[in-house]
Amino acid sequence: MGQIWKCNGDDKRTMPRWLWEKDLSILSNEEEMAKVLLAWKKAENRKEIILPLVQNLEGAVLGADVIKRENYWTTGDYPFSRLEEIKPEQFTLMQDKRIKTIIEVTKKLKEKPLILEAEAPFSILAALIDPMKLYLAMQTEPEKLEKILKKIVLEEAEYIKAVIQAGCRIISLAEPTATMDMVGEKCFKECSGMATFMLLKEIEKFLSNSVVHLCGKLSGSMIAVHMAKEEEDFVTGETYLENLIEVTKNPEIHFVGQRCIHQKKNESGKIHVMRLNLIQTKST
Repeated sequence: MGQIWKCNGDDKRTMPRWLWEKDLSILSNEEEMAKVLLAWKKAENRKEIILPLVQNLEGAVLGADVIKRENYWTTGDYPFSRLEEIKPEQFTLMQDKRIKTIIEVTKKLKEKPLILEAEAPFSILAALIDPMKLYLAMQTEPEKLEKILKKIVLEEAEYIKAVIQAGCRIISLAEPTATMDMVGEKCFKECSGMATFMLLKEIEKFLSNSVVHLCGKLSGSMIAVHMAKEEEDFVTGETYLENLIEVTKNPEIHFVGQRCIHQKKNESGKIHVMRLNLIQTKST
């Protein structure tokens, strides 16, 4: 079963040096964060504001360190070496000051086009423990892995719900660690893809005025294992951002995919609508 969508690496953004050099305490300072997000948007002549400032903020909140790479902020060393060390009942996103700051910044800037970049549950966990160990755990400790992922799903759903209620209309969900081409059909269907499916089901009820963009590799993987089906819908905007804003006004569209959210033009006049369509959860 093949995957039809190929990632072209369209994300060319780099954090400007003046922002990169700021202290990480900005992540808990809503006034300062709002200012730099607006300044970054203006410097790049973008219409949209993209938050948070850290790739995989969820993983950082659950225990990973935030580090500064050459052009961006992300998570660093893994805080856990074995699944047994992880206590999912202790996981909470909503009590963290950095998450509260994202919500408050969203309220301040909600009149602008906002995009929340969120991570799929498996990739959040992969910020906490070496993904190679997680790949092995798919085969050897699936029950333990499932328990941890279920808790992450619930926490992530509450986070996304709160950001939507604060005024964000576009959620970009990525799975850089465990799409079907990386873990295989069986493991995607039963583990990493299933966790994403559960997350989407949890948040779907809150999406009447918002839309979730699934990265092309993730949406292609879900289609390939029959977790979702694809439909085409006509749109009128010249840019992909305009198309996403347009579909937020259609309460029947909750998920879109099969494209990269960083693309600029959309010359086809169509958008790929995703419908959750789980037919089979376990391989026989």
